[in-house]
Amino acid sequence: MCLMPPNRLDELGEATTLLEVRARLRSHRWAPELDIFERSPGVVRRFDAGLDVPEGLETGNGPYVVLVEGPLRTTGHLHLWTDDYLPGLVVVRGDLEARTLSFGNGARVFVEGSVRVEGELFGQYGDRNAALVATGVIQARATFLETTAGMYAEGGVQSLVYSPLGLYESLVPDIENEGVGDGVHSFDPSVLDAYGDLDFRKAIQAAREGRPLFLPGIEERFPLRLTLRATR
Repeated sequence: MCLMPPNRLDELGEATTLLEVRARLRSHRWAPELDIFERSPGVVRRFDAGLDVPEGLETGNGPYVVLVEGPLRTTGHLHLWTDDYLPGLVVVRGDLEARTLSFGNGARVFVEGSVRVEGELFGQYGDRNAALVATGVIQARATFLETTAGMYAEGGVQSLVYSPLGLYESLVPDIENEGVGDGVHSFDPSVLDAYGDLDFRKAIQAAREGRPLFLPGIEERFPLRLTLRATR
């Protein structure tokens, strides 16, 4: 499968200022997320009418602040990321839709609507503040969370979930991310590391290329993947 080079979300739209973004968010509950950018906001961009990009989207290493005043859609892969411990903030004032999605490191993504991912969703390195938060639902064929990557949806999560046990108080993962070589029972060998655990880099690449991550019949073993489950 030939993958088109993604567009840079933090290079599109209109250049703006942190003051302008604060004025647009006003007293919104997510406005305090801007405080960390006061000394070094990095790139600040806004989209006044949403964004729809077919080829895929990614961010740079940060810092960056991106405000999307409407839905954010791509029929490709959406990769929201920063370099180690650098901050990044994406606020979407509408639904977020992508074929596949990954977020991690310092990227914090807040969606004033629902998140709908046709394929797989990945979250990594929550100890560096990575989070995906939606006021609606988060839907994906399968969700893969590593360590403390945060994912919360007020409307619930509809997905097969692979995550560490105890990551959420009320959402028990379908498959535990224990890191003890038990991936051989669930995943295609092509996405495993040398120890038999899921290799997120390989898994994200496979998802982007439309290759299977699970062994045949594994997904069907978890009927709860088709229901809405609370994350709080």
